[in-house]
This record gives sequence, C-alpha cells and structure tokens, in this order.
Amino acid sequence: MNINSSRNALLRSRNLRTARRSRAGKIISSRTSRTNSSSRSSSTKRTTSVSPSLTQTKQLAKYEQVEKYANSIQTNIDSMLKIGKAAYTEDDAGKKAQESDQNHLNKYINSFVSDYNEIYRNLGDLGGAANTAFKKALDNIVSANKTALKEIGITVSTSGELTIDEKTLEAADFDKVKALFAKDGGFADKVGAKMESIESAAVNSLTTLSKLYGATSSYNKYGMSNSYYNGSNNYSNGYSYYNYGNYGSNSGWYF
Repeated sequence: MNINSSRNALLRSRNLRTARRSRAGKIISSRTSRTNSSSRSSSTKRTTSVSPSLTQTKQLAKYEQVEKYANSIQTNIDSMLKIGKAAYTEDDAGKKAQESDQNHLNKYINSFVSDYNEIYRNLGDLGGAANTAFKKALDNIVSANKTALKEIGITVSTSGELTIDEKTLEAADFDKVKALFAKDGGFADKVGAKMESIESAAVNSLTTLSKLYGATSSYNKYGMSNSYYNGSNNYSNGYSYYNYGNYGSNSGWYF
C-alpha cells in the first residue's frame, strides 16, 4: 500500500464525511419534523410513518459504521507498517524498543480484528451485490492466510469473523506477526487495500442515499432503477415518503 496515497485518500474521505454528515443530519431532522407533524393529525399516518423512518436511519447508520471502521483499519495499518520497517540493536535499548513495538503491534492487531468484524457484519446486514462481493473478497484474503493467522492465534469463525487468542498472539514469534500485519504486501496490507475501496463505496452510497431520502421526485434519476419500494404515503403537506424494501442486488450502487 502506498502510505502517502492512502493518507491523501483518507483526508479526502474525512472532508466528504464532514459535508455528508451535515447534509444527512438536516435531512433526517427535517423528515422527523414532518412525520411528527403528520402524526399529530392522524393516528393512521403515525403508524405508517414510523417504521420507514427507522429503516432509513438504520441504513445510513450502517454505512456510517462501514466507512468509520474501514478508515480506522487503514490508519492502523499505516502504523503497523511503520513498525515493520523498524530496526533494532542487540543492546538493552534495542530489546526494549522491540518489546515496546511488539506490544503496540498487538494492540493494533486487536483493533484491526474488532474493526474488521464490525465491517464484515454490516456488509452482511446491508446486503446487495456489491456488499456481497466485498465480503467475498475479504473471505478470499483471509482464506489465503488462514494457516499463518492460526499460528499467531487468529482463527476464523463459521460466520467468517476473526477471533483472537490473546495468549497465543503474545507468545507468537515477532517476525511471523510482522510478516502478516507489518509488511508491505502482507495480509493486513491486502485487507487495507480492499478497505480503501469499501470506504470509498460507503461514502458514495451515503451521498446518494442522502440525496434519495431528501428528494420528493422519482428515485430513478439517482440511478436506482433496479431497486424497488413498497409504495408511498402522501401526506397532507404534499410530502412523499417511500418505504424501501430490499435493496436491488443488480444495481451498480453500493447499497
């Protein structure tokens, strides 16, 4: 992974996140206000408006989490790669430096695994062709390194998530751990490269969904012709609210 390129990408993503969160917050706030206003005038409207609102909020939140944890993984990998490039002397100072780096690397690995599992679960929950493809790509990277990971205490659950045996990791050979998590082209570096794509796709989906949820006209103009909705509730103030079902697996969008 090109570290400078990754950092520039992260900076651009952070700027996009700031702008997007501001937009999304205004959209959801406006929608909640309109829903509450409609609810006061009709108990029937209150019943039909609550569930779709929660669905939208949950969907946006999951993409926020995917973006957040993908960003965190890339940041951790940059730190781990620096450790991998460190050289140590044979004296006491060098040994202490190596011990310190090993402890830091283990902490980064714990964060990596936790973030990885959060992303993996959210991709599964969100569904869709692109999310499924991302999960498959992560599965392939893990599968190719399964034996080496197991040697340092990291195993794969039946659900595809990663599990750490802390004692095994702490006792593992430092060079083996670095080969997986602190080496250019290693396991973590390959996952990080995939996380760049996952984060970028999440940002694009959040931007599109923010426009979609804030629009009162046909959703098709946002490239959603392969998705479907369960109908709309037209309120007295002219506001249309779409209750979306499963997201189109044939769509080119991330969701």
